[in-house]
Amino acid sequence: MTQTVYIIRSGQDGGLPQVGSRMVADMNARVDPLAVRLGPSICVVDDGPFADASGSRCFLVDVSPDIKEQENRLLKLPAYAARTARNPFDGVLLTHAHMGHYAGLVHFGREGANCSKLPVWCTEKMAGFLSANAPWEQLVSLGNIELRPVGAALASPASVEVIPRTGQAPPLQIRLIPVPHRGEYTDTVGISINETLLYVPDIDNWDAWPAAREEVSKHKISLLDATFYSRDELPGRDLSEISHPFITDTLKKFGDLTEGRRIILTHFNHSNPVCDPGSAEARAVQDAGFELA
Repeated sequence: MTQTVYIIRSGQDGGLPQVGSRMVADMNARVDPLAVRLGPSICVVDDGPFADASGSRCFLVDVSPDIKEQENRLLKLPAYAARTARNPFDGVLLTHAHMGHYAGLVHFGREGANCSKLPVWCTEKMAGFLSANAPWEQLVSLGNIELRPVGAALASPASVEVIPRTGQAPPLQIRLIPVPHRGEYTDTVGISINETLLYVPDIDNWDAWPAAREEVSKHKISLLDATFYSRDELPGRDLSEISHPFITDTLKKFGDLTEGRRIILTHFNHSNPVCDPGSAEARAVQDAGFELA
């Protein structure tokens, strides 16, 4: 089985450039396409024995408002470009209900792709939110998406086989892992893919998640929340209202775990200096053995 995970962009929910911002990084991104960072998503492409006549099996993790441009980038991959299935993806996995992670679902409705029973795996609370609130409930009632809640109250991790085992071929298995993060509408999870890749794009802070080091240590690759570099980044904003771990704290928390595994930072706010690959902050991250998505 050949399964590949593609990072199809690594910006924070609002991306780079961010609407209304006149910061230098945003102004540069408006004239330099290479500086643009779309909202956060990854895509799992399976072109092994589970591929069928419609092409490779593709699963999207989080659906940002930038999904159209993200799909343009996926179309550069032969495995995705060769797909003939009606739905653009074989399924979607959602981490939580903050704008950059689920708002792109609207593109799957009848005004857009008009998907047919697109499977959406999420928590019970997320499924309840989508079922009860417009415009998302219309996607459910019209059969554009098919909600597949995982776990009950999800007080502990819960697993599901997204692609079931067939013969000797192993399944594609996901595990939803509760993590502490602002829960205005739903809970928040990290996602483990085949116990090999860990995706945690949003969390309040690492110390509030007792299993943080254990989970990172048992995955070969971890994609972790790196929204802000330090508390000096957004003068005038109360960062406790938009809580995320600082990169400086992340380097200390996991610095001794980089040997033998990849720790990749993602979900960068438009203000984050590491968005400039030539910055001193970006070099400090790489010198510490971490990678930037």
